[in-house]
This record gives sequence, structure tokens and C-alpha cells, in this order.
Amino acid sequence: MQALVELLADEHGQARRPAPLDPDVLGDEADDELADLASLVGLSSLDTSLLVVAAAADLDVRFGALFGYLEGVPVQSRATVALGLELCGHGSMSPSARARLGPFAPLRRQGLLRFGDDAAPFVARHLVVPDRVVAHLLGDRSVDPVVAPLRVEVPLAGSATADELAEGLRSGVRISHVRARPGSVGPSVAVSAFESLGLGHLAVDLRRAPGGMDAGAIAELTLVAVREATLAGAALVVVDPDGVLVGQRPAYSLLETSPVPVVVVDDADWDAAWFDDAVLDVEAPVLVRGERLDLWRAALGKEPADDASTWEKVLSMRLSPQQILASARCAHLRSILSGSPLDSATVADVARGHGAVRLRGATVVTRPAARLDDVIVLPRTRVALETVVSWARRREALLVGSDLAGKGTKGQGIVVLFAGSPGTGKTLAAEALAGELGLALCTVDLSAMIDKYVGETEKNLERLISEAENLNVVLFFDEADALFGSRSAVHDARDRYANQEVSYLLQRIERFQGLAVLATNLKESMDQAFVRRLHHVVVFDDPDVPTRRRLWEAHLRSVPAQSCDDPVDVDWLAETAELAGGGIRNAVMAAAFAAAEAQRPMGMHDVQEAVRAEYAKLGRLVPFSGHPPAGDGGFGRVDGAGE
Repeated sequence: MQALVELLADEHGQARRPAPLDPDVLGDEADDELADLASLVGLSSLDTSLLVVAAAADLDVRFGALFGYLEGVPVQSRATVALGLELCGHGSMSPSARARLGPFAPLRRQGLLRFGDDAAPFVARHLVVPDRVVAHLLGDRSVDPVVAPLRVEVPLAGSATADELAEGLRSGVRISHVRARPGSVGPSVAVSAFESLGLGHLAVDLRRAPGGMDAGAIAELTLVAVREATLAGAALVVVDPDGVLVGQRPAYSLLETSPVPVVVVDDADWDAAWFDDAVLDVEAPVLVRGERLDLWRAALGKEPADDASTWEKVLSMRLSPQQILASARCAHLRSILSGSPLDSATVADVARGHGAVRLRGATVVTRPAARLDDVIVLPRTRVALETVVSWARRREALLVGSDLAGKGTKGQGIVVLFAGSPGTGKTLAAEALAGELGLALCTVDLSAMIDKYVGETEKNLERLISEAENLNVVLFFDEADALFGSRSAVHDARDRYANQEVSYLLQRIERFQGLAVLATNLKESMDQAFVRRLHHVVVFDDPDVPTRRRLWEAHLRSVPAQSCDDPVDVDWLAETAELAGGGIRNAVMAAAFAAAEAQRPMGMHDVQEAVRAEYAKLGRLVPFSGHPPAGDGGFGRVDGAGE
């Protein structure tokens, strides 16, 4: 409290301290609390006396009886405006005295006192001190139940931005704005600035507030948060990533007149017209690898040493300090419950989930189980996939903070197109790419993106891309030609609006900061201006004979019961059945189900019939008519069946 009073001292270095109280209604400890509160808020002697009179009925039942007697009612009562002013030595006709109970006077402005019945005449209104304020005056340090669920712990993360913010607070700035992209150190900037000034802080996260609040409820919540920080003698940090406060003038007004410094952390551009005073506006940085390493070590207590490659994936995740702290705690909990030492895999799994949590509403979030070794493709496609992984791993070191990506609005992200026929492994490759990088795979839900109303699709995409580009995810657009198709000649309004959507995407992808994969079966339908903006185009050709053999072997290995009397001839299938990986998987599944239905091991006959069905489904002629020649079966080579 003392550090805050010194920070808010006037230009002569004198703290605003009221005259001593005349009535000794409160005890010594409560008297000290009231003196500190009055000094911080700037209460006059009349203000403090009115506050004592208003709280008296809550302190001793005899005061309630006395007030009732003085007002001519034989019941417990609170002091009215008229009675309160009279007891404080001022008449109810005094304009200056009445002004101390006005809506913009400190007592009511800071929520320390309110009227019990606004409909009554002014002088007949009862003076009510909120229970939380009365409890504080009596030395109760518990947190207001409205604010308690919103409190968050914010780890320190010093930076040049924190130093700039601290200098602004030291020079008298009362409200500041930290613009924080997802994954940045926004709240930690504010907390670190307060720490450097020797100030305590109260951090509240509005994501924990009830949903659907109207302007009045938002203003009331803001008032309670400011009051709670004031009672605690602490600075206030409001974390607002969803923009609950954006444009809410009543709430901003309460923050501007807060007795304690306030820092709001969100992802919005603030308009100077929202405020009467100047607002210090700073941009929160994103943690670099070394800073993340220090935070992980502090949060975990030590660095897991079991798997260096997995731990490297953890360090590459661009998490905020709060996410690192939460991930470390969850990983420790999992370790305790499993009874095993904390390992890198557990930390990576927890951190991956925390890094993608905000995207769940618009995407299908998958924790990848596949790796590149699970993707069976032609050698040149495998090399292209490995190149994409290499780029993604080195993206931060090469692009962040450099001009390698280009000048101006060029983004520092990586956008990849997977193009090929259906079933050639594009979706599996996207999952494997995410798995290799230790990231979550977020498949875009097109039904949540596309809207029949003009402009809504672009808004949905902007919201999704803005969140995804700074989080630890691979953003996957399956059937991307539905969104990124070629622009056409304008013949009617529908053509014009469709072209607008594509034009927006072309502009937005140029500024993309994350990792995105687009998959299409129709590469030729993609807009050429969009293809130019891609960093990689990975072509998934139909598999050749050796690749089909590997695909058959891989899928057949997962079938436990196979017939010895009718073995599956893998070489013959690879030579004869010209199916892509998806078709081979479908055929093996159909054969396994048919054999299970007949309650016997799966044989070549089951696979052959499944291949016939797959060809029929694709509308193609079956390239064989009978059973293949008998051979040694299994995964061995069949005589006469070569490449």
C-alpha cells in the first residue's frame, strides 16, 4: 500500500491524506485501514466520516436501532443522506456537502458507498456500504466473491516493453494498454512492470467471467475489480483476450478514474476517442526460445533429460508464460498420478493441448499419432515432406526478427499445398507433419466458416487465422479448392461476392504468421495468384508398384488372423490392383470384416472380393477375372509375379 501511495503522490511529493476522524467509531486496526484507503482514493474528512456513519449499522446493531429512532421508525435502519450529513456536521441543504455523495464523487465512483433506494427523494435515500468494504475496514483480507473466480497467477517475464511500461507508470500514467497477440507475454509485461516498481498486483482474466454480459454487467464487474485492487492497495491487470471491454465506454470510464494504476491486456487496436486522457499503448513481444527455456526450467524445477528431440519440440512451441506455467503443473500432476518420473513426452502432450485450446470452436483438434515414417509415398514426395518439416523447424531461427520473409506486410509463416488424387495420403501427411513438429493438427470445419451472408465468411476466416497463426498448431484446410478456387468473370452478384472471398484470402495469406497446410484433389482449380504465394507444393502421385507393395504390407500387418491355406499374395496385388493408399486401406478393412463375419481367418479370396468392390465403387473395370496363381503366400514373392 505504501509503495502505491508514494507512486500516486502529488507533485510536491505529498501523499493525499485526509484529516483525522473525529468519532472513534472504529477500532485502531480499522482506523488504520480507513486512513490508508482514504489516502489512496483521495477521500476528504467529510467523505471518511460519511463512510463511517454509513457503515455503523453493519458494525453494531445498536447503531441500526439508533438510526431508526432518529428517523422516527421503531425498527433497525440505516442512516439516510439527511441524517448522515447532520451527524457529520453538515446540513442537507449544503451544495458542497451533497456533492460528496454525487455519482462522480469518490465514495460512489469507487463503489465504496451506494444508495439503498434510488427511487426515494435524495435526502431520504439510505446510505449502504457494500459488505466487502465493511469487511476490509475490519481487517478481512478475503477477496470479493465476484472477483475471486477471475483471479489468475501471472509469471514474470522481463522485457524492454515491461521497462517502457514501468517508466510510463512512474511518470504518472494511470491506464495503459498492452496489445498481446496469442502466445505473447502480454499479462507478464504488466506484472513485471509493477514488480520493478515494488507494487503488488491483482490480475483478473475476463475469459472466466459469465458469458453474455450486457454493458451494465460489464461496467459493474469492472467497478468491483477496481475496488478490489484499491482495497488491496495493488495495481490492476485486466486480461481480456476475447475483447469483452472493447468499445465499452462505461467500463473504460471506471478504469480511467481508478485510484490504482490499470493495465488492460487484449488483442485489439484501441481508439483514442474512447478515452478522455492519454493512454500508454505498447506491444507485447513473443517469447524467444531462450526465454521459453528459462520459464520451463523455473516451472518444472528441472529440465527433462529423457528425450532430447521431444524436449526440443516443447521448446519450439510458442507458448505464453501462463501456458507454460499451466502446462508444467498439469505435467507434474500426470507424473504423480502415473507414479513415473516426469518425461518430455508428457510435457509435450500437455503443452500441445494448451497451445490449441482457443481454436476448438472452429476446428477439429487432433493430437497426431502419425509420423513421417507412417506415410508411404513415392520417394520424391517423401523428400518434399522432409523439406517442409525442416523449414518449419528452422522457421523461428531464420524468419523471426529478420527480413528474410520480405519487407512490408509479408508474413513469417509457411503455407504448403498438398495436391494429388483422392486416397494418396494427403490427410495422413498433414497429421504426420504436425506429429513430427510436436504440434496439434487443427482441421478447419468448413461448415463453421462458410456463411450465406455477404462478408461473414471473411470475418470467420479472419478470426480463425488470427488465432491460429500465433498458436502451436498446424492449420489444415482439407478440400481447399472450396475456399481458394480460381476467380471467374463477373456475370452476376454471386460471382462478384465469390471473387471477393478469394481476393480476401489472397491478401490474408500474404500476411500469415503460422503454419498452414492445404489439401486439394483439383490443383488446376486453385487460383494462380494464390499458388504463387505458397512456399511449397507437394504433389502426391498415384503409387507405383513398389509403393503399392509397401502399402499392402503395412495394412495387412494390422490384420492378426490370416489364412495359411489361402495366403494373401502381396506381389500379385501390387502388380495388378492399381489402387491408391486409401483404396488399399478400404480393401483390407472390407476383407477383414468379411472374414470376421464368416468366423474364419482372412484369405486371398476375401481380399480379391474387396478389391472388386473397391473398383466398382470407383467406377473402374476390374483388371483380373479369377484367382491369382498359387504361391508361397504371405508377404513373400510369388513365382511368375514380378515387376
